[in-house]
Amino acid sequence: MTYLVGDVLRLRVTATSSDGSGIARGNDGMVLFLPGALPGEEVSARVTVRKREYAIAEVAEILLPNPGRGIPFCRFYGECGGCQLQHCGYPLQLELKKAMVTDAFKRIYKRPFPDIHPCLASPLEREYRNKAAMPVRKAGTGAAPGFFARRSHSVVPVDSCPVLAPSIDAALSLVARELPRLGITSYDERVGRGRIRHVVLRQGVRTGDVLLSLVLNGSPAEEERRKLSGLIPILREGIPGLRSVTVNQNSTRGNVILGQKSSILFGDGLIEERLGPFSFLYDTTSFFQINPMQAENIYEHVACAVAEEGASNVLELYSGIGTMTAFLASKGVHVTAVEEWLPAVDHMRRNMERNALEERVTVLSGPVEKHIGSLRKPVDVVVLDPPRTGCSKSVLQGLLDLAPRTIMYVSCNPATLARDCTMLSDGGYRVGRITCFDMFPQTSHVECVVLITRVKD
Repeated sequence: MTYLVGDVLRLRVTATSSDGSGIARGNDGMVLFLPGALPGEEVSARVTVRKREYAIAEVAEILLPNPGRGIPFCRFYGECGGCQLQHCGYPLQLELKKAMVTDAFKRIYKRPFPDIHPCLASPLEREYRNKAAMPVRKAGTGAAPGFFARRSHSVVPVDSCPVLAPSIDAALSLVARELPRLGITSYDERVGRGRIRHVVLRQGVRTGDVLLSLVLNGSPAEEERRKLSGLIPILREGIPGLRSVTVNQNSTRGNVILGQKSSILFGDGLIEERLGPFSFLYDTTSFFQINPMQAENIYEHVACAVAEEGASNVLELYSGIGTMTAFLASKGVHVTAVEEWLPAVDHMRRNMERNALEERVTVLSGPVEKHIGSLRKPVDVVVLDPPRTGCSKSVLQGLLDLAPRTIMYVSCNPATLARDCTMLSDGGYRVGRITCFDMFPQTSHVECVVLITRVKD
C-alpha cells in the first residue's frame, strides 16, 4: 500500500525520534513520524508529508494515550518549536531520553556497550534556561522577537517563555513590547536586508546579572545607536540586575546568530555566574551551558571520574571560558585547556586567575585540530566537550596518536557521540560507563558523559 498526503491512518507508536516525534510503521513498513505522539499510544493520524523513505503525519485523535502523557504549560506550545516534550510528564521525558541514547548506540556504535543508567533529572523542570536567542521579524513598522516554529524559519512572536529563568523572561516581555516602537527594521534572511537580526538575553542565575544583546546586520548607524541608547533607561528600570547591553554585528548570510564584533551600550559588556565554589565572567559571544545547576552536576561528575583515574596531567579540548576546567583543576591535576574562540580564551585566563587556579592550568589558544597533533605525551586523561557536530576525523586520529589511557567525552548529541565512539573503538578503545543528564527539560535534547578506556597499546 502506498500512503498519500491526506490519508488518515490508525497507527501504534513504538518509539521516539531524536526530535521528539513519535515513530510508527505502516502496513507496508513505511516509517511515519508523528509530532506530539508518545510510545505505546494508538492514534489516528493524517499524512501531511510523503517522502520516498518516510512520511510525517499529524495526530488527529489519541485513541489510547500513554499513562505518562502530561498537559503542556506554555500557551505557545505546538506553535513555537523550542520545546518538543511538554506533552510528556517529566518521569516519561527522562525515560524517553535514556531510550534515545540507547537507540543511537545500537544503530550507530553497533558494538556491545554497558547498560545505561536512568537519565539524571534536572534540578529544575521549568525556569532553568539562562539564555534565549530570539530571531526578530517584522511587526508593524518595527521589529519583534520570537522563536522559530517547528521545522521552519517562520517566527512565532512570543512575549513570555516558562522555561526561561525569571529575570530574562521578564526582560523578554519588556523587549517584545518596546522593540517595535524603535522603528528599526527587522532582518529578512531571504534577501539579506533589514537591521535587527536577533535579541540575545543571558542571565547569571546565581548572581542575578542580566545581559542583553541586539544583533544587527552590520554596524549600527548613528541614528540607530541613538534609538537603542534611548532604550537603556527603560531597560534599567524594567530589568532588575541588568548589567550590560551590547550591540553585536553580524552581516554574514546563514544561520549563525552572533558575529565576532560587539560594542557596549551600557555596562561592561559582561555577565557573571557562579558554579560550585567558582565564579566566571563571560560575554555575549562565549558559550555557557544553558542549565547552570545541571552543568554543575556534570562538571563535578567528570572531575570526580578523572580524580578516580589517578590522573596528574589532563588535556581538555573545547574548553570555552573554563567552567569545567576549574572543576578539573580543583582536584589537584594540571589541565592543558584548548579553546579556539578568542574572547572565550581571554575570559578563561581571567577566570582561572579570579579562582586562584592559574598555576594549575595551561591555556592554548586556537583550533583543537591545530594543537592535537603537536601535543606530546604524557597525557593521562583527555576530557572533551565538542559542539553538536562532534569531533573531526583529524581530532579523533590525534586522540588515538596521543593514546591517553582514559577519555571522558561530554556530548549533547547522542548520534555524533556514538559515531565518534565507533572510530575510537576501532583504534583500541572501549566504551565504558554512559551517564545521561537532562540538561534540557521539555525538549528532546539530552547530555551524555561517556567514560572511554584504552584496551590495547
